[in-house]
Amino acid sequence: MIPLLELGERLIYWLVASLLVLGALIYIGYTVVRVSDAFMHAGFTNGTLELLNGSLLALMLAQIVYTTINFLETGVLHIEPVLIVGIIASVRRILVMTATLSAQEKALPQAEFNQTMIELAVLGGITLAMAVAIYLIRQRIHEKAG
Repeated sequence: MIPLLELGERLIYWLVASLLVLGALIYIGYTVVRVSDAFMHAGFTNGTLELLNGSLLALMLAQIVYTTINFLETGVLHIEPVLIVGIIASVRRILVMTATLSAQEKALPQAEFNQTMIELAVLGGITLAMAVAIYLIRQRIHEKAG
């Protein structure tokens, strides 16, 4: 019974990885269309924003596929690729927020500005915490190897 369940689990991981690859490829095509449209109709800033947003999301999907394939090959779920996805997601959100703020023509109301600054600070803290976690993981691996 257990080997059958393990086979089912591996099948699910392969199907999910395949769907993620397909989704990433479709999203890249969609991003190219949106970026082209944004550059032509909404200007350089909006086009760049679309490019950053789409590219970083595609990178996140690629990292998730990598993590899934790595798990299928080794049977071990490594935390570092998951943290990398988290860092990419945080940086993506930070870049989109700051670009959106800089593209605004008039100042935000004070309450909305404060909320945005708090969110940026939290995202920065989360990004730093994940980077420190990766550093500590790599230090531990280095200590075990050396």
